Amino acid sequence: MNHIGLYYFTVAAEELNFTRAAAKLFISQQSLSEHIRKLEKQHDAVFFTRGGRLALTSQGERMLAYARSILEADRDLYVALRDEAQANRVRLSIGMTSTRGSVFLPRIFAEYRKRFPNVVPSIVSGNYEYIEQQYQLEKLELYTGMTSNIRARVPADILYRDKLYFVVGRNLLTRTLGDGAAAFLRAHRGGISVQDACEFPLALPPTTSTLRLIFERRFSKHSQHPNVVLETADHDVLFELSKTGVCGCFASRELLHRKLCRELGAEQVLIFPVNDLDELSGFCMVYRKESLSTEAEAFIASSRTVITEVLRKIDAELVAICAAQTI
Repeated sequence: MNHIGLYYFTVAAEELNFTRAAAKLFISQQSLSEHIRKLEKQHDAVFFTRGGRLALTSQGERMLAYARSILEADRDLYVALRDEAQANRVRLSIGMTSTRGSVFLPRIFAEYRKRFPNVVPSIVSGNYEYIEQQYQLEKLELYTGMTSNIRARVPADILYRDKLYFVVGRNLLTRTLGDGAAAFLRAHRGGISVQDACEFPLALPPTTSTLRLIFERRFSKHSQHPNVVLETADHDVLFELSKTGVCGCFASRELLHRKLCRELGAEQVLIFPVNDLDELSGFCMVYRKESLSTEAEAFIASSRTVITEVLRKIDAELVAICAAQTI
């Protein structure tokens, strides 16, 4: 409720000095005086003696008691309503095992909150073993992760399939291919094979990862022996190495898009969609269908909508970047 006039009156009555009261309220003295006059007119009363030292009249004394009571009741009502709203809030515990989730989560949350303002999503992060343990203990209603990290016995809905880009520094391309760099760019603007990417020194995922096994099968099929100079799953390290021209690397489209948009020096790299890997993992939502709450169902629906829209935008922007690349 709007009791601003009463509040201004109580401060003035306690200070008995309009100058100090106005300063305390961060308003002008003129504005304070106007509020007091409106209040007096509303109640057909005079609350302060005018002339000489400021003092409360008998009407002012009575008004002060009533004003304090009304303001205190207003604060009690606000607290009661706030506490009831807090009590009615629902917590939705969500596990997240993949850094990819952070690409989508802010937009998913914004979309979800429009429909369910009283639901408080609680995000639990960690490696797969920890998240899976929390899920089995039923401390999580759902969690996200890549199919490469999800056990086969766990039902999982795939929200999208991974898509890779080959990232190589401009200086590495020209240093490796010389005068043939421009022709290479024209030939592979629409896509590159793993075999062609192996013309450059590479950084690859660790040998224990599912993605590395996919690469190794591809290498074996074509009897290739790439020059692997580093093994890491750290996307930040991979991108920095590509910028400096140490080696090329493979990056998921959503993480690559974030790097290209945020990183200084991103123009130092060239990107090519990888067109011959069809066994890539999927980004999944894991949950118990038989006990899914309405709030969780809505979160999954919001996730599907947002991820579809975001990936459509990312794909379009990456295609445009590829088309505009020059040596």
